[in-house]
This record gives sequence, C-alpha cells and structure tokens, in this order.
Amino acid sequence: MARKITQRGKAKRLGGVGRKTTGIHKHWQAPNLRKVTIRVGGRPVTFRVAMSHVHKVYELAERAKGMNLEGLSEKQIKARLLALLDK
Repeated sequence: MARKITQRGKAKRLGGVGRKTTGIHKHWQAPNLRKVTIRVGGRPVTFRVAMSHVHKVYELAERAKGMNLEGLSEKQIKARLLALLDK
C-alpha cells in the first residue's frame, strides 16, 4: 500500500511560507508483471513474473537442462520447475 500526499503552498527555500499537507490518500500498487517464455523440453513454457524475478525464470531453465521433461504438458513442466525453487 502506498500513500499519495496532496500539498499546497510554496516551499520556504523558494521564498514561501512552507508547504501544507491538505490530504493523504491510500492506493494499491500492482506488481510489475511481465510474461516470460522459455523453451524447456522442446516446449515453450510461459511464466507471469515480476520484473525483479525474471532472472529466476532463466535460472530455472538452466537447472532444467538435465531433467527429462519431454512428453509432459506445460502445466506439469511448470510444476516440476517450481519445485526446483523449493530445494
């Protein structure tokens, strides 16, 4: 949760009498989500992750190179890759 502060007046350093707060409004900030598609086991797998965690998706792709994931659905592949994060 974030706050938006509404003020009026002129700053003292600019020759005014100072800034006065006239309102504080709460608002929600959504995560910065992006779709990241990687090829694992010969299939494209899409993840929706925050930009701060995109590097983790590529780490998972590297760790999955030795795994036998062929013949699995995208949902099953995702489940196996996400299980790697817990280890």
